[in-house]
Amino acid sequence: MTKQVLLSAISLAALAACSTPGIKYEARLMPDNIEAAATRNVAVERFAGPGSRWYTRQFETMLINTIFDGEPWFSLAAYTDPDPNIQSGVYGGDIDIIDYSAWEDFRTRKKCIEWDGLFDCETRADVEEICYHQEVRVSVSPRLIEIGTGEVLFSDTYFGDASSSVCEEIGVVAEYDDDKKRRRAKRRYSAGFTPVFYDAPRELIIEALSDTLRPIRRDIAPRNATVKAKFMKDALDPMVMADPRFEQAVDLGLKNPAQSCGLWQAMAESYPQAPSVIHNNAACAEASQQFEDAQALYAEAADLSLRFSEDGQTIAKPIRRALENVSGQRFDLQLLNDITGRIPVEDTTPITDAVG
Repeated sequence: MTKQVLLSAISLAALAACSTPGIKYEARLMPDNIEAAATRNVAVERFAGPGSRWYTRQFETMLINTIFDGEPWFSLAAYTDPDPNIQSGVYGGDIDIIDYSAWEDFRTRKKCIEWDGLFDCETRADVEEICYHQEVRVSVSPRLIEIGTGEVLFSDTYFGDASSSVCEEIGVVAEYDDDKKRRRAKRRYSAGFTPVFYDAPRELIIEALSDTLRPIRRDIAPRNATVKAKFMKDALDPMVMADPRFEQAVDLGLKNPAQSCGLWQAMAESYPQAPSVIHNNAACAEASQQFEDAQALYAEAADLSLRFSEDGQTIAKPIRRALENVSGQRFDLQLLNDITGRIPVEDTTPITDAVG
């Protein structure tokens, strides 16, 4: 085995060891702003500020391309006579440049300035460059206003950054022969160029503005995402820790979810009061999207973990986070039902079909 292959193997092993054990699955997540998500019939008015025309088009394109469960989430139209039975809204907002800076600096780098042939450098030199830098920071404050009532349903501020650097050679500081001996120290300068910066260039503003579109999309519409139901990798109960099945089941989580969950179920029969075992059975239920069962098991594991904690809190925290997560999943499904009119049926897909 070569040194490079050995190092690659070690790196992969270290990465695997650092990864959080558990089972991945596909989730349907709601944004924090429910009113924005529920307003699916929308129009877009022109944003005010620098880059407004470009940003308005991109914002509209973002809405058109917002897909959830394989279907477009928003319907776009110009509203002149809105249907009072459908919640409709208009997006608009303000764009501002909150900071712009430009500066220059000098640097020296080595390069070959004379070649004898391919890969054969005759003369090397220390070349001085002048570099021009620019940075811009923008803010976008979108608003969603309900048509008919004029109520602001959604409003927030998002930030974006962009930067650029351009360097130009302005002279040779010193030259060296092929024996790396200094043979000339006289400075030779070219005219170079000196750009003048007054305002942030449009292309830099647009680059910064593009940073804001993705977080806005996450805040106004539901999304499909791959998440992980995490295992507790440390057994709190000494008897469980000594059982070789525990470590085996943890390791199998990402490789073979069905086999891993079969081991957790078997261990739950042997250790019905072990919080880590109950928690990991809850993770299996979560990964198969049996959220009601998962919620009950996480709550049971949180209660059982208290006897292993001196302050009655510390050990239970990761279990409580898992409980909050799965409770949020159930709440999201109910919200989706309210918005779409579909009846939420918790998936009873066996763990064999979960994403591993």
